[in-house]
This record gives sequence, structure tokens and C-alpha cells, in this order.
Amino acid sequence: MVEHFNSYEKAAELIDNGDVSCLWTDKDWDGNKWSDCKYQVLTYKMRGEDCPPRLDATLGKYLADGEEYAYLFANGEWVCYDTRDWRDTYKQKIEIKTPVAA
Repeated sequence: MVEHFNSYEKAAELIDNGDVSCLWTDKDWDGNKWSDCKYQVLTYKMRGEDCPPRLDATLGKYLADGEEYAYLFANGEWVCYDTRDWRDTYKQKIEIKTPVAA
């Protein structure tokens, strides 16, 4: 995410597509490999669901949505919050780890 969506324009385009299941996958919703590209974002919109982007008035409302993680693009960088209420890091900023190439 940090590598591929690293500008306001790219982040806005990602967010405009609504809820995301996976940011960088080579498989579609049925587990089949994409035929026309190597990797892409997998959104719920792609399987016909209506999950438009949300606009929350405060950070607190955004973090209270019930997802496992909340990502925010601010001041030119991504920030991740752990929003799993059963964890010791609940609503704390956590590091976004960059995958290591195999």
C-alpha cells in the first residue's frame, strides 16, 4: 500500500472505489488468477456489493466502525490504527509493514 498508493491522487482513487478486501492480490473473488494483469486491488464493488466510501466527521467516528484496522492517508503518508477492541493496541497507531519479496 505504501509503495503503490503514495500520493493524494492515488489514495483518493483507492478510497473512491469503496470498501477494499485486499490491496494487492493476483486472484479474483473466486480464487482465480487475473488474466489481464498481475496484481490489483480487490474491492467489494467488484463482486456487486454497494459499499461506497464513507466520510466520517471525526477520527473517533472513523475508528469506531468495527473493522479490524483503519487506514488514514494524512500529510502525504498512510497511518494504520489497530481497531480490534480485544487487543492491547486498540485504537493505537501501528506500523504498516512492507512485504518482503520472496
